[in-house]
Amino acid sequence: MAGALKTYLDICLLREGPEALPYSWVLLGIVIVVSLGVSVLIGSMAYDMTAVLLASIAGLFLSFVFARVLLMKNPERFLQTFSAMLGTVTLINIVSLPGTYSLRYLKLGHTAELFFALTAFALFVWVVIVYGYIFSKALSCAMSYGIAISVGYALLQVMLLELFISGSVPA
Repeated sequence: MAGALKTYLDICLLREGPEALPYSWVLLGIVIVVSLGVSVLIGSMAYDMTAVLLASIAGLFLSFVFARVLLMKNPERFLQTFSAMLGTVTLINIVSLPGTYSLRYLKLGHTAELFFALTAFALFVWVVIVYGYIFSKALSCAMSYGIAISVGYALLQVMLLELFISGSVPA
């Protein structure tokens, strides 16, 4: 498990591609559970738990479908690519936890709030870059093409999140 964690970190740092992960349904199952847990934890800091749970499950489903469709010509790459997507975003979400908590629950000054908000934006951009890297490796294409796909995917995720969260009342 420690080896897989290091591989996810290496993918986040653009040192390894999704092909470095083991071809393991068990690992994917563990990553799905952890990813959902972290996603719900972060979302519940700002929104209604029901909406967050539904949005997290819908986001996971969108990731699954997106990876499946993207890799229709290379289905053998799906398991590792999907695992890389979930594992890396989960690691980055864990890094974002202190900032998310601070923005939601602590009385911060304007400078600290700006710092955490900019950090959150930088982490979002990093997710887009990491996903672009994963997609470029999975599709054997240029990084710029992978990032373009990643930007489209990020827009779909934001629209999906907005569908679930827009009607909910902050917790």
